[in-house]
Amino acid sequence: MREIGDIIRGLTRDIGLTVLLVEQKLPIVRRIADNFAILDRGRKAAGGPIEKLDDELIRQYLTV
Repeated sequence: MREIGDIIRGLTRDIGLTVLLVEQKLPIVRRIADNFAILDRGRKAAGGPIEKLDDELIRQYLTV
């Protein structure tokens, strides 16, 4: 997955490509994404710059 992440980051940085990444593995998301959105029942529940993806949001929406 690291190689794919490097390719995606390169494309977004070099040519300004926008990518929609659907992923639940947070290390991958934090490495690749500039922004995030959390959907709850099809509606946006949270979002913003990846730096704002904090432990409370993770606990509330991403733990089982």
